[in-house]
Amino acid sequence: MSVPTEADFAIVRAKVGSGSTYDPICGIENVSINKTVNANDSYRRDCAKPGIPGARKNKVTGKSLTISASGGSNVDNIVQFESLLGIAHDYQVELRNQDGSDTGVLLGTYTGRFMMMSDNMATSSGGDSSGEITLNNEGPWTYADAA
Repeated sequence: MSVPTEADFAIVRAKVGSGSTYDPICGIENVSINKTVNANDSYRRDCAKPGIPGARKNKVTGKSLTISASGGSNVDNIVQFESLLGIAHDYQVELRNQDGSDTGVLLGTYTGRFMMMSDNMATSSGGDSSGEITLNNEGPWTYADAA
């Protein structure tokens, strides 16, 4: 039997300042990656069959990748997020499997320039606090398989 390889968790990393390393964003544990294509529709009638409405044709005008990431609210992230919000920076999102080790097994990495579009924090006196960020691509991105 064959089963799909699934990512157990993801790590979001940001490259900030003049450093050449991607620093992990601590507390962010749940990641949703959404890739979409933007397109314009056009409809043309077949000249040999002008009585039949035209069929849709898509003209791709762009691609977008949105990363929504959530986890616990980490007060230590506030200063960093203030410097990231609304400004394009280099990010990586690593997809990983749990294997009992400290870091897990790297499956693949998305890399690109993204803008942090939102930074949400919720606190609760009777339970866990939560934090969420949204990153939109600012130009092209790549995915590199670790295998």
